[in-house]
Amino acid sequence: MRRLLRVFSDLPIARKLFLASFIPVLTVILLSIVTYRSVETFSEDEGELNNIYLSQRLAAEYLRLIVDLETGFRGFVITRQDKYLYPYRTAQDHVQAVGLSLEEKVREYGEQRLIIAKVQSLAAQFVMEKEDLIEAVKSGRPEDARRYIEDGRGRTIMLLIREEMSRFDHTGQTILNARLARLSQDRNTMLFVILGGGFVALGLMLFTLNLIARSITGPLVSLAKAVGSSPAALIPTIPVTMRKDEIGNLTQVIHTMSTQLREHLAAVEKSEAEQRILNQDLSVSELKYRSLVDHAPFGIFSTTGFKITFSNRYNRTLAGLSPDDESDPESFRQWIHPDDRDRVLTAFAKAVEERRPYETVFRFLHHDGTVRKVLSRRIPIQQEDGQPVVYQGFNIDITALDQMQARLSRAERLATLGQVAAGIAHEIRNPLVGIGSNASLLLDEFDANDPRRSDLELILKETRRLDRIVNQIIDYARPREVAPALFNLAELIQESLKLLEGSIVAKRIAVHSGMVADPALMHADRDQLKQVLLNLIQNAVDALDHDGTITMTVGESIRNTETGIGVTVTDSGHGIRPEELPHVFEPFFTSGKHKGTGLGLAICRNIIEAHGGDIRLVSEVGRGTSASIWIPSIQQPRMREH
Repeated sequence: MRRLLRVFSDLPIARKLFLASFIPVLTVILLSIVTYRSVETFSEDEGELNNIYLSQRLAAEYLRLIVDLETGFRGFVITRQDKYLYPYRTAQDHVQAVGLSLEEKVREYGEQRLIIAKVQSLAAQFVMEKEDLIEAVKSGRPEDARRYIEDGRGRTIMLLIREEMSRFDHTGQTILNARLARLSQDRNTMLFVILGGGFVALGLMLFTLNLIARSITGPLVSLAKAVGSSPAALIPTIPVTMRKDEIGNLTQVIHTMSTQLREHLAAVEKSEAEQRILNQDLSVSELKYRSLVDHAPFGIFSTTGFKITFSNRYNRTLAGLSPDDESDPESFRQWIHPDDRDRVLTAFAKAVEERRPYETVFRFLHHDGTVRKVLSRRIPIQQEDGQPVVYQGFNIDITALDQMQARLSRAERLATLGQVAAGIAHEIRNPLVGIGSNASLLLDEFDANDPRRSDLELILKETRRLDRIVNQIIDYARPREVAPALFNLAELIQESLKLLEGSIVAKRIAVHSGMVADPALMHADRDQLKQVLLNLIQNAVDALDHDGTITMTVGESIRNTETGIGVTVTDSGHGIRPEELPHVFEPFFTSGKHKGTGLGLAICRNIIEAHGGDIRLVSEVGRGTSASIWIPSIQQPRMREH
């Protein structure tokens, strides 16, 4: 070898250069052929990896569509609203297409193809069962669908589909790992061929050049080309020059560093893959719990310090807002009743300052005047020192409970009053009958000009008035028996106005009536509703002086998803003072009337509430009073109040 080196050293420079150029050219031609084949293999591996990635995405989409089918079906069964079928129909339209695409992607993988075929069969059974149950719900037989949900039969099929898709993912991962291993091997082979061959060619050329340059610049040039020829995303493999000088030591250190960097990069890539999986699981979990919170049957909200950062759908419903409006979580505070707002906000601000729990009862006032009573509880969550305290709040609608308590209290008063009324009827009526009978007999015995005759007539008049008062007390205290029947409300209103025509004409009162929407036939107790209308119209007449106005309006409206009919009687009288208005429905309370027992509106409220409706009075001094009643269009069986 030394002789050859010596011979080479003795050659002219031109021959040395020719030899240095001929050897690399021949090597490059051979390497180009080998490299072209390696690139083709690498491209095929990348195509298979892309196909596996697409099949995994399709599998995830297929499983999501199955979940959408179950979610849409449950929403429709629970609410019976067709809008919840939209996600179900959308998923149904796409699930078969996605399944066929997925089957096409895995046709070359026998085990995955069999799994997808089984999943397709389970999905077809899943959809067929849902379609039968949806038709049953639409035809008025929701019991089968609810029993289907309660028995968990749909969940069983979903679990089978999930298990098969899990097998599919596991099989795909196995195939993916194999393809990745082969891709890595092909890549290493290609890099080895490219770099190794290049090094061979470069080494041969540099060998001659090194001989020419006395082996000074050769190793440095080789190192620079090795680094420069590596792809930007990969850490290059640094060849170790088998020399014991400084150049050899430098290449050894760089080689060790590149090896460590590749190991760290592989660990980072693995960590990123695991983090992506964790993020996906976290997103699924977050969506699940967000759905639970949004559809909870009570208000849920969170605050950071005093500021509200989250409010669920039911909380916005409690405030009378649209549940789908998520523009500003703090917007529901604006609908706290004006009488409660300052108290609630001030007390909560103090609780936040002291980092203690807070509980209160307040009211929401809706756009339409509806009031919802709420029990609000806010619990602080411990934070690090210096961090704003976070509160988890719950708003529970206690309107129905409050109304039930009020009705129970009123029922107890009615029961007591009923006992008193029975005693009054027994103790007073018998003497009244005797007094009235004897006064009538005496009246017949006196001449028309006898001065004592006016005294007897006064006795008879007061006897009849006492009897009327006793009857009203008994009528107020007795339990209401509703006998609903179909009748025309417009005819009943005209009939009531006809009965009071004398008083209306005597005061020259103008009556205006209008039907906002024709309610056709109404289902209620006609006689009791007539008693209410007569009382409201008579009160309006009594509140008016001469040349006054009474306006009556009738229209349909919806309250708490129940359709009903409302009647409003408005007069242009003197109105009721604000301090008297809260007491107008209390027994024996009168507002400036010289006659009457004060039981009229109390009896009206009993009648309207027995029909499942409500009655309200709005009045302004000097402007008049408006009395509104609302009862459901169709009467349902109700518990009697005693």
